[in-house]
Amino acid sequence: MRRARAVNRGAICGSGDAACGRVRATGRKPISCRLRPDSRCTDGAHFAQHACGGQTYCADVVDWTAGTCVDPRTDGPFAAGVRVITFTKPSVVDPSQQRTLDTVIWYPAPPGSGPLDTTYAGVRDAPLDGSRGPYPLLVFSHGSCGYPLQSTFFTPLLATYGFVVVAPPHPGNMLAEYPSCSSPQAIASSAQERPQDIIYVLDQMLAANGDAASPFFGAIDPARLGMSGHSFGGYTTYRDVALDARFKIAMPLAPAVPGSPALTIPSLNMIGQIDTYVSIPAVRTAYANASPPKFLVEIPNTGH
Repeated sequence: MRRARAVNRGAICGSGDAACGRVRATGRKPISCRLRPDSRCTDGAHFAQHACGGQTYCADVVDWTAGTCVDPRTDGPFAAGVRVITFTKPSVVDPSQQRTLDTVIWYPAPPGSGPLDTTYAGVRDAPLDGSRGPYPLLVFSHGSCGYPLQSTFFTPLLATYGFVVVAPPHPGNMLAEYPSCSSPQAIASSAQERPQDIIYVLDQMLAANGDAASPFFGAIDPARLGMSGHSFGGYTTYRDVALDARFKIAMPLAPAVPGSPALTIPSLNMIGQIDTYVSIPAVRTAYANASPPKFLVEIPNTGH
């Protein structure tokens, strides 16, 4: 058995072995990779192993995938379709005013769909590929002074792996409104508006799921709904999963933490270890208070 210690020494070419990625439950080094026959790349009592036959270097397994054999830089089996649907709801702060939510929705489209709209990182108004549906739905909330397209490295990629991803705007706290979007009044108002923006848009998507005239008819699995968001969107994630039991998973990314949340659903929490915009101790405390299963990913040398 040979250990792959570097990219230039870890190639499987000609060895007859596979890059076997290992994930341990505990220990200082939770991820490792060795070259070994597929038949010996099996789970043990305290670890899981995956034979990544499509990878040619152990470094691919360790650096990209935590042993899962999925390269997150590569699209999944679908193309990313994208639509923009406008929803309108009353304001929470001033019910006499209407909030216009131009919501971006990515979804699985047939492989090879085109052309790609680079602004949206998806194929505008492509047909939905229902071959493996109904699909889980993830609502994504943008950060303070952000916008629905802020994370197109992430949101359309999920669509290629079989998710419907819904990203509403939060008017009053958007990049187009800079610098007023960052005023204390705007932040306080958005903290009240955001949770209901999310719940309203989720209601509309589930209504579309049951509407034979909708492009999303029958596309969504109501039992698999998740919530995610970055920064102020992470704050929104904590708030919404506490308000709405339909959400079954939470993914707060570099989140601002409201009070002392205790997530009771499965969660993936992510922070950069040199983030100066949110409280890292607060995120760690929120993670400690969360119910399992839960994961905390801390990225070294990374900010907000």
